[in-house]
Amino acid sequence: MKLPLHENERVVIKTRAHARVLRQPLIMLLLLTGGCAFALGFLSRETLPDWLESNTGVLSWMCLLLWFLLLMIWCAAPLWRWARGWIVLTTERILFRSAVAHGDLQAIGLYSVRDLVAHTRKKGAPQLPGTLDVLLHNGFVRISHVPAVAYFRELAIDVMRDAGANRPLVNRDGHPSGEGNNR
Repeated sequence: MKLPLHENERVVIKTRAHARVLRQPLIMLLLLTGGCAFALGFLSRETLPDWLESNTGVLSWMCLLLWFLLLMIWCAAPLWRWARGWIVLTTERILFRSAVAHGDLQAIGLYSVRDLVAHTRKKGAPQLPGTLDVLLHNGFVRISHVPAVAYFRELAIDVMRDAGANRPLVNRDGHPSGEGNNR
């Protein structure tokens, strides 16, 4: 992915969405292949009814065509989206591709970020993937499947502090805000 960087902007970290998003396409590949193999095996039997035996060749080709089309829709398309999607933290912005925006490159300026909230399944595990909520002045943006989301959050906070882009990210008690919840 070619990044449109501003002058004096540099990349801090560049990562893909976590590979767990590929579980569903892999399961669909196995189910589709198993279903197609079963259908082709059934159509190759010697004892078929006459009406089915006369159309065995056409039905076999239709089964293969349906397998290929569903494979493209349910397996290849998600793999393509994952392969071309990046989550990038620069010294000025967070860049990512969103499924909501039809794969267009989205940018969030670090100057407009009020807080970053990292959500993981287990609290206190910095290397687990999760969801990053970027709280802005007028709402929030959710970035899903960020690998090592707590580490990504800490890097973003360090970049914002170094750039002086925003006030220190602390809540009223003086503790770092945005630690996240168990989900």
